[in-house]
Amino acid sequence: MPRPARTTPWCERRDNGGVFYAHWYDDVTRKTQRLSLRTSDADEAQSRFAEFLLNGKEIRNARPKGAITVARALDDYLKEHARKKCADAERQEHAVAHLKAFFGDRLLSDVDVPTSQGYTAARQAGEIGGGKRRTVKAGATATIRRELNVLVAAANHAIWMGRHTKPIQVDLPPERRLGPDDEAPYYSTEERDAIFAAADGEMAQFVQLLYYTGARRKSIEDLTRDQIKLPQKRIILQQAGKKTTKKRQPIVPILKTMEPLVEGLLETGGKQRVFVSSNFYRQYVALCERLEIDENRRHPHIMRHTRATHLLQEGKSLYDVARLLGDTVATVERVYGHHSHEHLASRLED
Repeated sequence: MPRPARTTPWCERRDNGGVFYAHWYDDVTRKTQRLSLRTSDADEAQSRFAEFLLNGKEIRNARPKGAITVARALDDYLKEHARKKCADAERQEHAVAHLKAFFGDRLLSDVDVPTSQGYTAARQAGEIGGGKRRTVKAGATATIRRELNVLVAAANHAIWMGRHTKPIQVDLPPERRLGPDDEAPYYSTEERDAIFAAADGEMAQFVQLLYYTGARRKSIEDLTRDQIKLPQKRIILQQAGKKTTKKRQPIVPILKTMEPLVEGLLETGGKQRVFVSSNFYRQYVALCERLEIDENRRHPHIMRHTRATHLLQEGKSLYDVARLLGDTVATVERVYGHHSHEHLASRLED
């Protein structure tokens, strides 16, 4: 069993009768460093060592030329790039918090495949991540992939800024995609109706608007009055001036079924934002829990899957569903296409 590293500097003669050296353990490089005291006299060495302890802090904290810690690289990336250019900087900040909890002040140059695998294992085991109010601390595979990609982006940013020299290598956990026989999770019409009936107040308006627009949670939570064009019967999900991402936010129609809902929102909502509440996630999870919906479907995003699934089950075209979701036809067919094929079979049987 290896002995624990010394936490305080010490003085030691290198060879019998030779020069004395000051030694200390660097917890960043995880190596013992040393500095010659330039004397072989024990009394003089003790005096110089005492001076080293008092005034040698800068020497003990010095880093090899070009060295940068993971924490520093992540902080720089947040400050200089993510908060200025990323559409969802908050997501980047959460990833950085988890990464710093594991890697800390480890040198960026020490990050490799084994250390990234260690991070994945720690996140999957729930050893890091999550908040005090979260019962499930473990990170999902997709989340861990995204976080490790943030680490790679921070390293590349450090290279671009001249603070680091070589790209890092990480092992991303395998990305899970739906196979040909898999189904995207969704609610049955009975489950959807149960959610609608159990929700009240703003939550009732939120879940219905989430369903009928097929939009993502944040698009609905952050919806403003300016985005709702009631006379033209449409909602512009993309906010003016907001950075665009790969997740397109289309213009969706206000259907007749939605008109009373939208009118009610405009009557009771805030001055700018439609909803007074800014985050419905925990309320939604609690609602699904009360209805005893299985755990892997207690997420607002399932309403998006549900809307697409129901439309295809009703015989709507892949193109129309893709337009509503802001996805490509190929994506809709890959994720939900079996429902379209089921409808085609039923029509051919008639």
